[in-house]
Amino acid sequence: MSASVEDREVSNDVPRKGLLGMLESSRPRRQPFAEYRRFVQRHYDGMAGMLTRFTGWVTGHETLAGRLIRPQAFDVRGCKRILDAGCGNGRYTRFVLRYADPDALITAFDISHGMLRRAQTRLKSDRVTYISADLTRLPYADAFFDAVICGWVLEHLPDPRPGLTELARVLRPGGKLLLLVTEDTFTGSMCSRMWHCRTYNRPELQRLCLELGLRWVRPLWFSPLHARLHLGGIIGELRRVTAARPPGHQPLFTK
Repeated sequence: MSASVEDREVSNDVPRKGLLGMLESSRPRRQPFAEYRRFVQRHYDGMAGMLTRFTGWVTGHETLAGRLIRPQAFDVRGCKRILDAGCGNGRYTRFVLRYADPDALITAFDISHGMLRRAQTRLKSDRVTYISADLTRLPYADAFFDAVICGWVLEHLPDPRPGLTELARVLRPGGKLLLLVTEDTFTGSMCSRMWHCRTYNRPELQRLCLELGLRWVRPLWFSPLHARLHLGGIIGELRRVTAARPPGHQPLFTK
């Protein structure tokens, strides 16, 4: 029996050249997607996932996350349905809990069961609904969410289109998306090597997002220093601008 399309799918992007290309992990590009996805799940179920909170403190991401999700930046006030896509250890969900309306429905998913358990243990909140899911096949109805946070997940897709298409689909028209992605810089390539993920080029990613119905509203930065030195990855606030629905999709959740 021949392999399915999913099993044979690999990135169609041209590998980066020079020093950055040498530093960046080749695993997402050379492995079939289904095989790579299983690797990512095991990777974050294990020691790598256990270390995310520690590495977050070392790099400052644990503290700086609060600079992004707040009224002056990505404002979740007034959003009644909020999704943390690839919630990891709950780093961003904890700030959603801080600022979201008391009656807001907060949902978090991750492909790693280990990361879901860590998020639940950390947050200790009955306001959050957790589910194991894959970014390329989200079990939610069209236009279900008012706001979505997707932090450091897209780089684990060799081809970003399926994930971005799903993010656009589950957002209501006019809904907002906070997207955080590893950039094709020196520091981004080092992160790629450490976490076995790929990197993205900023203008290319912005163009692709717009093609798929996600318009970039503004870039966001962890701090003025990150903005001046162009560090911290690609972070942006986007809006859903189309109402297209991929044919044949049957969501598990309905409104």
